Amino acid sequence: MTAVITQPPRTAGGFGTRGRVALVAVLLATFMGLLDASIVTVAVPSIQRGLNASFGELQFVSAGYTLAYAVGLVTGGRLGDLYGRRRMFLVGVVLFVLASLVCAAAPSAAALIGARVLQGLSAAVMLPQVLSIIQHGFTGPARATALGCYGATVGLASITGQVAGGALLAWNPFDLGWRSAFLVNVPIGALALAIAARTVPESRGTRARLDLPGAGLLALALVALLLPVQGQDLRTVAGGLAAAVAALALFALVERRQVDPLVPMRLLAQRRMVRGLLTVLAFYAGNAGFFLLLAYHLQSGIGQDPMGSGLVFTPLGIAFAVTSLMGRRRSSLVCGTILMAIGLAGVLTVVLAAPEAGQAGWLLPALTLSGTGQGLVAAPLIGKLLAGVDPADAGAASGVLLTATQVANAAGVALIGGLFAHALGAAPGSPAASFPDYVHATAVTTTAVLALAVITGFLVHER
Repeated sequence: MTAVITQPPRTAGGFGTRGRVALVAVLLATFMGLLDASIVTVAVPSIQRGLNASFGELQFVSAGYTLAYAVGLVTGGRLGDLYGRRRMFLVGVVLFVLASLVCAAAPSAAALIGARVLQGLSAAVMLPQVLSIIQHGFTGPARATALGCYGATVGLASITGQVAGGALLAWNPFDLGWRSAFLVNVPIGALALAIAARTVPESRGTRARLDLPGAGLLALALVALLLPVQGQDLRTVAGGLAAAVAALALFALVERRQVDPLVPMRLLAQRRMVRGLLTVLAFYAGNAGFFLLLAYHLQSGIGQDPMGSGLVFTPLGIAFAVTSLMGRRRSSLVCGTILMAIGLAGVLTVVLAAPEAGQAGWLLPALTLSGTGQGLVAAPLIGKLLAGVDPADAGAASGVLLTATQVANAAGVALIGGLFAHALGAAPGSPAASFPDYVHATAVTTTAVLALAVITGFLVHER
């Protein structure tokens, strides 16, 4: 391993040869962390059969990762500020790869859930450093390009997980079954680690210590908020929300009195940051809810298998990835939300008007348009939210941003999923629901997602 570089190379705004290679390394890790979340979803039926797991255990195979990841993000970002973003990134990659190996070797559902929690905590150490490294190591147009590449990576990972997961399980290398979904992380992580160790520069903030009381209170608030969402029971969710609000109020009180707070209140006092976080919540909640309702409509409504459903999503993911590289200017935010709204209106029209047999094909143009809009929003939204953040607070800001994204994803799945089930009048996937029932439920929930796209457009419009 080469010596630590204390200042990043900023040739051509940070995009010298070393900067490009370092960007590849951190984006590989981003791809690995996000791929894992989606690829495991495809493998869930195989996991259930292989480990004789209950439905409740299966829920926590996914929820264990998501919850641990969300709870640890802000603390993970602050660890980078304190001990070095490069160092914590490398530690996170190593831990993630090791946790993936433990997942692949899990002999029981309980062991797999525990390993998934370790994976989520590893991702919480690894992934906040990516945006901090980009924010600190690139300037001007180079930073916009790097954020565009980050957005493209997010889009590719989300779609690749669904398609690659189905293909990997069908191929079944070495008769590994669902275990291959975790082992795929090993070569990706090893490559990211080898490149990053030689190219990623070190940077850190000026913090003296970690705010443990703040970390504990924030973790308690996020668990209270996100854990009840997994069951989608209204009373449980309401109770969790009340507990989360109380814990967040206490967290804010404690943070104001801390010399080195986990989340500096000056961040949340900035109008740009608050507006940006509200935009993130609307944007990602709508996307997460849309992906869920569309997966139900494709698989349970019109009878697509998981592989076929993933292929229908592919144009959306490709458009998202391509336009993430193009949407470097903040002016693309409004344009992107308009395209999202038009695409969602197209989906609504196809669902209501197209015959069952041809809907998958008719959906492709509308989904491509929606993905184009999402890509134009994703990258500049990150840049807009992080612009003006003190370099010493880069880790905290990145952690807050990613935490808001996770909260939005969980809320979108819970709220849109609950609305979908209510409109359907039966449990999604139940044989009691007919195609017209799915048309009605998908139309109702797509309208809700369209409303969130409009809200996103309102929030990104500069006044």
